[in-house]
Amino acid sequence: MTNSPYRFALVLVREDGSTIGTVPATRDWEPAHEWTRFLHQRRGALPLNANGNASILPLWDRTVGEPYCRGYRVEIARPGQRPVSADFPVTHFGQLASAAASIFVKRQVLREGDHYSYVLVAHPAVGEAPPAGGLTVTNTSPAVPARPAALPPLRARARPVGVEDGDDMPVFVSRQVLREAAERTVAQSGTETGGILLGRLGQDAAEGEIFAEITAQIPAEHATGTKVKLTFTAETWAAADAALRLRGRGEAYLGYWHSHPVRAWCAAKECSPEKQKTCPLAKDFFSADDEAILRAAFPRAYSIGLVVNDTAFTDLSFSMFGNREGLIRPRGFAVLED
Repeated sequence: MTNSPYRFALVLVREDGSTIGTVPATRDWEPAHEWTRFLHQRRGALPLNANGNASILPLWDRTVGEPYCRGYRVEIARPGQRPVSADFPVTHFGQLASAAASIFVKRQVLREGDHYSYVLVAHPAVGEAPPAGGLTVTNTSPAVPARPAALPPLRARARPVGVEDGDDMPVFVSRQVLREAAERTVAQSGTETGGILLGRLGQDAAEGEIFAEITAQIPAEHATGTKVKLTFTAETWAAADAALRLRGRGEAYLGYWHSHPVRAWCAAKECSPEKQKTCPLAKDFFSADDEAILRAAFPRAYSIGLVVNDTAFTDLSFSMFGNREGLIRPRGFAVLED
C-alpha cells in the first residue's frame, strides 16, 4: 500500500536565479527504505524479521523552510517505541535533474552547456491534509537470513581490499572465489562473463554486527556476453538454482560478479597506455546496466556486485559495489586467504 500525501518536485534554476522549469521528483524509494531497515538491524534497533512500513518525509530547508527541502527522511515505525530513521541528501536527485535539463534543452528552454542548479520542493497533495508521515511504503522483504557466527576469527585471517566505510556491512570473500572469477575472465578475454555469488550472513553475538562471507561462485551458464554487456537468461537462473540445491551447504544468493574487458574497450578507442592508466572505466566502474541487474536480481541491502577489471597496464583487479544510503557505491571488502 502506498500513500503519497506529499508530492516532491525539482525546480531547475539558471545562474541569474530565473526558473527554467519544474518536473515531478519521482524516484524508487525502496533502496533507501531497504538500506535504512538493514542499517538499524545491524545496530540492533530492529529485529532481523522487521518488515514494517516506512514514511518518506521532507527535510525542510533550515533557512527558508517550506516548501524547500534539504533532503528527505526514511522513517520506520516500531510498535510501542520511537521510530528509527535515516536522512538522505538532495543530491540523490542529481540524475533526475540532469535528465530534466536534457528535456529542457530539447524544448529550447535551456541551451546546451548552460549552467543550472536545482531545488527540491514538497507540497501536500491536493485535497489532503499535511501528513504525520509522508509517503508510506510497505516493505515485503523476507527476514535477514543471518546466523550466529563469530566475526573476530574472520578478521584475523583477512586482507582488506579498497577503502572501507563505517556504514558498510563487513564482507569477506574467499580467495578461491576470486581465483575462479579471474580464470573465467582470462578464458573469456574480450567478452564480459560472470557468475552468481553464494555465501552466508552471520551475526556476531558480542558486537551485534551482521556480516557476509562469500564462499563460492556459480558460473553464469547460458548467459550471453558481448564486449560491453552481460545478459542473464532464464536458463542461467535455472542452472544456478539447481547448482545451489546440489551444494546443500545452507548458502544463499548474495550477489553477482562480472568482468569488464577494459583492455578491449581501450583497444577499440586506440587509447594510449598513459591514458588507459587514468581511465575512469579501469577501476570502480559500475554501469547503469550493472546497477539494473543488481537492483532487479539482488535488491537486498546486503547484496553486492563484484567486478573483475581486465586492463592492459596491470594484473587483474577487483572492485566491489553495494547499497550505501540507497545508492550503489564502490565499497571495500576483505579477502579470506586459503
